[in-house]
Amino acid sequence: MTVQGRQKQQIPNIPQRLELCATQFDILRLLREITETYGFQYFFVVNNPDSDVGAFSKNIIITSAPSEMVQRHEADAPVVSNPFAAILRDTGAPFEVRLDALKSPDAGDFKVFAEGVSTGYDLDSWFIIPVYHPDHGPAAVCFVGKRGPMSLAETAELSLYGHLLHQKLRRVSARPEKPNSPLTERERECLIWTSVGKTSVEIAQILDLSEHTVNHYLNNAARKFDAVNRTQAVAYGLRLGFIE
Repeated sequence: MTVQGRQKQQIPNIPQRLELCATQFDILRLLREITETYGFQYFFVVNNPDSDVGAFSKNIIITSAPSEMVQRHEADAPVVSNPFAAILRDTGAPFEVRLDALKSPDAGDFKVFAEGVSTGYDLDSWFIIPVYHPDHGPAAVCFVGKRGPMSLAETAELSLYGHLLHQKLRRVSARPEKPNSPLTERERECLIWTSVGKTSVEIAQILDLSEHTVNHYLNNAARKFDAVNRTQAVAYGLRLGFIE
């Protein structure tokens, strides 16, 4: 049943729920809920292709679609040009591609691509939301399904959600900056050698130091991590990324 054929249930407090999303999985679950609420079957979040040539599948960040959906199409019809490259280069406005219509505005080669991917899945609607992140450039959030044409209200709502979800996805996916290490270079070296099983005597020989000095560095490292011994200091150093 399409969204037009039933009362669409609103998803409450999207911005607040996004703030609670801490992982990609949290965002995937919320995207699935939004996808179903608006009468679509699948979603794609797609990176901007590096060039016009290349497989669509290689640019997918996350999706709820089965893996064979895109891979089967790409195996049957090897990609000559990536339709998303032109879309993300030429437009910043969301648009709908209807596969049950003779023409879809601004679709270009994308309609041919969408028809190929949708074959066998009984899908007739693609809604594409171009998005942008200052560190990553253009991308797109896409919803795919079998439903009636999008209303103006649905277009506005889903476009807003697409932008918010993409921004949050980029934040939770970013590798956190490594904090500044409290260790001196000598303390770090001593912990590294301890982590591979070397004794204080052996470390002293390797670094051309006295055993007393090595123990001093290891005790300092343990104190900085509030560790009870050098073994725990090594564990903290590895977990925090201060030693590798």
